[in-house]
Amino acid sequence: MHFFYLATLFLTIVTPLVKMALKALGIGVIAYVGINLVIDQAKDYLLANMGNAAPAIQMVLGLAKIDVAINIYFAAITTRLVLTGLNKLADRKAKLGNIGTLEA
Repeated sequence: MHFFYLATLFLTIVTPLVKMALKALGIGVIAYVGINLVIDQAKDYLLANMGNAAPAIQMVLGLAKIDVAINIYFAAITTRLVLTGLNKLADRKAKLGNIGTLEA
């Protein structure tokens, strides 16, 4: 009979915590995949249009390493968006206070 009460207590406490963790991870993964998809499409579009330029212009763009600059720019955008999402998750944890801390 005691196992029933322990199981009920365990499910009452653990189930909301697991749901909250999966929800935070799910939103983060979906947002990252969506952001990455949009950034990749924009980068592919830009590089494809650079390939349609005249050969002389392509050579100048290659010497100037414009493709590397574009990759750095889009990596910075992705990093900024991911860090913003992580900061929001950290703020959410800070609002909980000392609920999640265990003292030894």
